Amino acid sequence: MSSRRNRWVLGLGFSGASAGWMGLIFYFSTLTGAEVSQSLESGAIAWVGELRSYAGHIVLYAVLAALIQASIWGWNLGFHVRWVIITALLSSLFAITDEYHQSFVIGRSATVMDGLVDSVAATASAALLWFLATRIVMGRRSLPGTSRTSNPGTE
Repeated sequence: MSSRRNRWVLGLGFSGASAGWMGLIFYFSTLTGAEVSQSLESGAIAWVGELRSYAGHIVLYAVLAALIQASIWGWNLGFHVRWVIITALLSSLFAITDEYHQSFVIGRSATVMDGLVDSVAATASAALLWFLATRIVMGRRSLPGTSRTSNPGTE
């Protein structure tokens, strides 16, 4: 029973964090062009120069994909490649809808390049997280007393 309860706690926790992160991205998309420019002028990220917008997109969507991936794993659905693909697709779909939403905000526009950067960042994040997680799981299976039957990421 404790295992089942932990699965619910992890699943709901990471699902809630994913939804909250989507809300944060949506909020950022509601900022006007002037508000975005002002916030990107801070000294902490000014050194990035012209790439600071892309850096923001990369961080936001890499974290989103990681949270969605953790949510799937929290529900104990396994470390399968199909979940990486689904995570990438869900994150990309959200990126497309976010760009569309942004096209209605004063001083902002939707660009294909932003959507592409978001999708690539989400896909890379999900794939890297899956790669690391499966290596950790496979490392545990190779311990004495455990069986090494199959790679959990290829089933």
